[in-house]
Amino acid sequence: MGFEKGHNLSKGRPKGAVGKTSKEIREFSAMLLQGELENLKAKLPSLNDSDYLKAIAMLYKNVLPAQKQIEQTEPEHPLNFEIQIIDKLSDVTDKQVDAAIDNYAMGQRNK
Repeated sequence: MGFEKGHNLSKGRPKGAVGKTSKEIREFSAMLLQGELENLKAKLPSLNDSDYLKAIAMLYKNVLPAQKQIEQTEPEHPLNFEIQIIDKLSDVTDKQVDAAIDNYAMGQRNK
């Protein structure tokens, strides 16, 4: 059965789920490293500093999840605005009240 338009029961793989191939590769890598653990323990201390750090970084890539880069942007808020203090609702017209409500609602919708 192929893809049918409008079919929405399956949303695909959930976020964070590990694929079968990725899981197998990770497990195989772990087994290889575990078998070579004694050799690694013997060889790592004999490396010079830069090679040692490179080796450790390469090993961490297989153990730790990859970090995603996140861009932060400044929120776009108006810098200058005017606040009108109303002591009594009778001081403003119905049109002014409606306009103020509409402006507020539009601002909330655009967030």
